[in-house]
Amino acid sequence: MGLDVIEEKNLNDVITYALEYPKMVLSEATSWPITNLVDFATGLYIGYMGGVFFDGFLKRNKRFLDSEEYSDFHAIISKRETEIKLKIQAHLHKK
Repeated sequence: MGLDVIEEKNLNDVITYALEYPKMVLSEATSWPITNLVDFATGLYIGYMGGVFFDGFLKRNKRFLDSEEYSDFHAIISKRETEIKLKIQAHLHKK
């Protein structure tokens, strides 16, 4: 069945919020000796977004995501990958 409209909105809200307030994720990313900071920060961001979303989903639904819902999560993240990377690059260049 996949994610319902409310859970899709919740995920998109998590992504938007995380990209507007990057300090926590980017400060962690810049503390590591990494050759490709944007890719590393993208991985941290996706992990952070997933953690926040999965925790909220579990609290709201009293269960973990099923395979279709998890697939929808990845599809939504994939659709917004370019936006995520561009925001990360912009925030990194501000420093």
